[in-house]
Amino acid sequence: MFTRLVRMNVLALAVLAAQCACVTTASNGPPGYYGYSNAPVGIDSPSATCRNSPSACVALYGKEMASTTAVLKVVLDATVKKSIEEELEKCADLARSEVLLRYPKQFKGPAPDAGECRQETKSNGRRVTWAMRLGIEMHEVARKCAEEKLGKVRPGGFSLEQRYRIIDLETGEKELVSAEEEQALEESGNGGEMKGTLKPDVVIHEGDPLHAQAVYDFKFPCVDVGAVPKWTQYPPGHPFAGFTQGRMYQDFIAPIVGRIMPWIGAFDD
Repeated sequence: MFTRLVRMNVLALAVLAAQCACVTTASNGPPGYYGYSNAPVGIDSPSATCRNSPSACVALYGKEMASTTAVLKVVLDATVKKSIEEELEKCADLARSEVLLRYPKQFKGPAPDAGECRQETKSNGRRVTWAMRLGIEMHEVARKCAEEKLGKVRPGGFSLEQRYRIIDLETGEKELVSAEEEQALEESGNGGEMKGTLKPDVVIHEGDPLHAQAVYDFKFPCVDVGAVPKWTQYPPGHPFAGFTQGRMYQDFIAPIVGRIMPWIGAFDD
């Protein structure tokens, strides 16, 4: 009987500690958005809670994180994080240099100016701006580079361009969308079904993308390459309207979210 009472008291204290650990300043958000109006004011998302307090994460999200070991897998070692970002920075530098060298006479200088970035060009049978074309080509080079470099420093612990479908904004439930399903939707003309999905360039994990440790997006501004570009904000009418891409990544995919840019490196949010 005494042992049972002790266990009950320990459990109660754990839950109380978890609730205290999770209280933060409330943020503005639309009704029904996970972590806002349909949850107690000031309660963090699971990713933020687990990042700030593994023990609180276990107490509050036991079904999602079955043990302290599982929670710790979400935490990315600082040294490992640095090595990953260094490799991705090299890929961003390579991508910008390699792609611009493809067009030695296209622009007045070694890189396009603002006006040239807005000019149209034909790529894969469609008209796009040079900013779009260069960005697409740089992403392709960066992806191949990341696959090679992360394959050496993080074998089995990363995914590239993994798409996530957010099933429930209130609970944070999500699922993986396979490359085959994505291709089938596009080819059948049902690509609109991917509107409520997220697709980071790089996902870092320990074997399961559903329990990611970090996500990174490559950013290739056409001009102002010395400035850190802001995260894209979703427009009115979109399932994620009012929120930025980076915010959605952090609330629903991984606690660490960063942007990788050529020459100026990695920036975490």
